[in-house]
Amino acid sequence: MGHRREYRLSGSHQELTITAWAEVIMETNISATSKYIIVLLLAASLMYGCAGIRPYPNSLDKNLHIRTKTESGSLFSKARAAVDIYQVDASCKAEYQGTLKLNKPSVAVGIHPDSLTYLVFKFASYSFLANSSSMISYDTLLKPRAGYNYDIKVSYIDDIYNVDIREVHLSKPASRDIERKDLSACSSF
Repeated sequence: MGHRREYRLSGSHQELTITAWAEVIMETNISATSKYIIVLLLAASLMYGCAGIRPYPNSLDKNLHIRTKTESGSLFSKARAAVDIYQVDASCKAEYQGTLKLNKPSVAVGIHPDSLTYLVFKFASYSFLANSSSMISYDTLLKPRAGYNYDIKVSYIDDIYNVDIREVHLSKPASRDIERKDLSACSSF
């Protein structure tokens, strides 16, 4: 929430949480009436407080390859990951483009080359026995270069996350690690 005010993010960071919880609730072993009430409350909060999740259109040439591994560490818990994608303009305002659920081992994504993009990886877990939940995010700026692909390894295992981004040249064996850059570093690009 603080990032949105401080760095002028448009859109909402709460949408993934609400949608993820709706999916988790539907998979639990509680009564149908309880599920219905909980999902209605989540839907109402989504309509009242959020603009809603917009799926990322993903229509550009694929230059990001995200490999995801999530494990909750227990049969009684769930772990989920997603990425919110923002386009960043010259005044460093981030405009929400959409969200991609990272529910497959590998996802190919297309973002604008030579244009500043803000990626917010979100990790959520829920424990049914302890009736507890947690959510954490990892955000970074990325300005993908034409002629390169970006290999992103995302993991969320036992409530510990990791995000590694590697830039790989398309026709040469050259590659390099990409350091995390905060949205406040936008003006240095």
